[in-house]
Amino acid sequence: MSFTSFADGTRWSDVYTSAACAFLAGTAMFTADFALTLRLQTDGYGAFAIAALIICATLPLVLLSPVTGRMADRFDSRALMATSGLLQAASIVAMAFTDDLLALYGLVILNACGTAINQPVVSALVPLMSRREDLPHAVAMVQTGTLVGLAAGPAIAGFVIGAHSAGAALMLAAGCALLRVLCCLDIRTRRGGIRRDLTAAAATAKAAWSLRGDRLLTAMVFGLGAVIAAMCAVNVLSVFLVREVYDATESMYGLIKACWTLGMVGGAWIAAAVIRRLDRDVQLAWMLMACLAGVGLMCFGQGLPLFSVLLMVPLNLIGGIFNAGENSALGIALARRVPEAFRGRANAAVNGRVNAAQLIGFLLGGAISTVMDVQTAFLAVGVVSIAIVLACLPVIRRAARADETDAAAKADLAAAEAAPAAKRELAGAAALHRIPPRGW
Repeated sequence: MSFTSFADGTRWSDVYTSAACAFLAGTAMFTADFALTLRLQTDGYGAFAIAALIICATLPLVLLSPVTGRMADRFDSRALMATSGLLQAASIVAMAFTDDLLALYGLVILNACGTAINQPVVSALVPLMSRREDLPHAVAMVQTGTLVGLAAGPAIAGFVIGAHSAGAALMLAAGCALLRVLCCLDIRTRRGGIRRDLTAAAATAKAAWSLRGDRLLTAMVFGLGAVIAAMCAVNVLSVFLVREVYDATESMYGLIKACWTLGMVGGAWIAAAVIRRLDRDVQLAWMLMACLAGVGLMCFGQGLPLFSVLLMVPLNLIGGIFNAGENSALGIALARRVPEAFRGRANAAVNGRVNAAQLIGFLLGGAISTVMDVQTAFLAVGVVSIAIVLACLPVIRRAARADETDAAAKADLAAAEAAPAAKRELAGAAALHRIPPRGW
């Protein structure tokens, strides 16, 4: 594989451009999804049609993760990012010119395929742009771009649809996708591309590394996926909690939902400052578990009988901070522990599991709503999330001990290999000392 990085330090211009691309990608995707949701609701389609739309937008991220991961490691990153943007732009433009429901679902799937290609490429590319000590800030920058795009997409779609039409919102989303193509061409850091035979070291890494073989990462991904599934289950019910239990307005519901995203933006930078002080990988795992437990506590708090709906504002802000912390901890752990040549596959595998957990959570949300009331569901999910964290702690402790044992064994092996060479150097120096110089 051919890689282009910069030994003179962090390439911040590429980090800023990647953050801009993340913003445009998030804006394009969520503007299109929100515009289609409003369009289906206006045309008289029910909840089943909208749920199918959400599934079509998520399923390719799960099913294509093995393929897109290999593509991210094998092909040129710039070409993949540009292709994904063009695919998204073409599919979004086509959405504006069709009213057939099945055709819309197919175009949503194509749009999601573009996202599935782009995600592992960007995730694997960011560590190449920055030094190890700057990586948390680089990740926070790109994560902020994605989150701002996530928040801006629905707002832009609502404003444009109100002023013009759903078609205008879709054309604006397509314009964002095309602008992302132009921005990604300015990123000078590249990976993938020319394929060559693997060296012995790369072949060893390929044989030795896998997500299942890394017990620490496996525990982190399992804990994150399980808690995300639980959180998505109650996320479906949050509108009922705000609107029916507390009889709040639509504006209050929008404010509460926006607080979670706002907390994630601030939490990304808080997490970056914390992670810079964490040198050991197991510390990232403990940070992830602490953040997962914090999210569970915030969920439990929302299920309590609060005397005012305004108390949900700080709960969602704090929950968003914890959410950003867990994302950053896992992202940095992947960058540190996965060999560079396999980061695309690793990120795709993790994203696939996380998106699968989201789908499971959406399905569980409908089932939970039929067996318990909304506040009880929030309390139950909060308890389950904390229980998941407690179940993961022994696994992480054992994985940390195994890591320490492996590191000690590698250090002993390196010392054993270095000892004969050192002895030979000492022997040569002693022999040279015994030979009298010429002229004696």
